[in-house]
Amino acid sequence: MNEKGLQLLAKGIIARLPQQKRMMYQYIESMEDQLAAKCETKEQFLFSLVEEAPYEQGAKLFGMSLDEFTLTMKEIEDEINNKLDQKIKNCKWIDYTNKIQLHNKNPLGGTKFFLLTM
Repeated sequence: MNEKGLQLLAKGIIARLPQQKRMMYQYIESMEDQLAAKCETKEQFLFSLVEEAPYEQGAKLFGMSLDEFTLTMKEIEDEINNKLDQKIKNCKWIDYTNKIQLHNKNPLGGTKFFLLTM
């Protein structure tokens, strides 16, 4: 599956997380995206992570210790990854090209049609 497809699946998984977990995950994701947008190199980004300390800010915002917040974020990321892996395993591509060709009066050329089931 391509990157866009994986992002779409992950977005759906994140949307179905319990509210507290979803808010924590989206807070960190947003902070990291903002930092990445300001940086030109990987080194600048890593330095910004140390300077801005998104996990420390998140821990304060959500009333947790840094250790508790970090552990919870690890659990959330593991949950997202496990659900994403399961969805990928359940995906099936079914070639519908011949069926569509039978019902279409115009030639399809080299176009292929697939149904993605999850």
